[in-house]
Amino acid sequence: MTNTLNIGLIGYGYWGPNLARNITDTDGVKLYAICEMNSGRMQRAKSLYGGNVELYTDEYRTILECPEIDAVVVATQTEPSYQIIMDALDAGKHCFIEKPIASTVERAENIHAKARQHGLIVHCDHIMVFNPIIRYVKAMLDSGELGDLMYIDISRINLGPIRKDVNAMLDLAVHDIAVIDYLSSGQTPLTLSALGQVLYGDQESITYLTLKYPQFIAHIKSSWVSPLKERRMMIAGTKKMVIFDDVKLTEKLMIYNHGFDVTNYEEYGHYEVETRTGDIFIPNIKNEDSLKNSVMHFIECINNGQASLTGTEHSIRVMKILEEAMKGLRT
Repeated sequence: MTNTLNIGLIGYGYWGPNLARNITDTDGVKLYAICEMNSGRMQRAKSLYGGNVELYTDEYRTILECPEIDAVVVATQTEPSYQIIMDALDAGKHCFIEKPIASTVERAENIHAKARQHGLIVHCDHIMVFNPIIRYVKAMLDSGELGDLMYIDISRINLGPIRKDVNAMLDLAVHDIAVIDYLSSGQTPLTLSALGQVLYGDQESITYLTLKYPQFIAHIKSSWVSPLKERRMMIAGTKKMVIFDDVKLTEKLMIYNHGFDVTNYEEYGHYEVETRTGDIFIPNIKNEDSLKNSVMHFIECINNGQASLTGTEHSIRVMKILEEAMKGLRT
């Protein structure tokens, strides 16, 4: 493997252009080739990258057969991506995969086994895990500043786009489940419940998911049918509470020194709970591109031979929740 990692991008549709841009902007890596069978999309890629990148309009296996390519970025829809990933791993390529890692837990576990068999890195682009604000909140939890988690309440809603391959939960809630897994250091929910409604096509356009963990509860609302765009997360600890509003241009994270103080008395079972309203703090967190952070983490994992933070084990935990929730929707 050369000092510069050569990347092949498979798929130049909705998310592919963003991935191509971030790969070209990252040190130590080169966008070596793009594979896209749609002529209009390929023309756009050609206008941007011209003779600097190999362009393939035939099947993706052309990229896999290229010995100069060290890793592939798979930016196709969920259903066809599985076979591409399995073939890429057999071809000895590290894999960067758009979320979700697969359409089923069984497929995710097959990817995990194949990656271990070949000693390759698989990284799923659970992009919110690489958001600097989420990392800041994680540091607050790990240091004890927030106290113990009590609940997480998340709303991720907007007007479209309506997808045909997955429902709103698989499209949107997957971000939030990945974040909850990261913040809780991989805790597994004890129980879950899911509700959804099919409004357009065959997939649920709006879903509600509630997760009960040993020490905290989490609720996630996901919708493509909302007049407002909302990306809001409330995280309540026993010491402090935070609100992360990703739609706001500034002051995205607000930390509330609010909570409750409990006074216990000598008499058995007698106690008093008083509300505590303290200061509100808005930290100055450097603005970073979460997608670029995700790409950089993938490259670092390859160079250092370490498992990705959002690798197969993390992704399987996320998929198990989604699969159980999907069963709940169908029943």
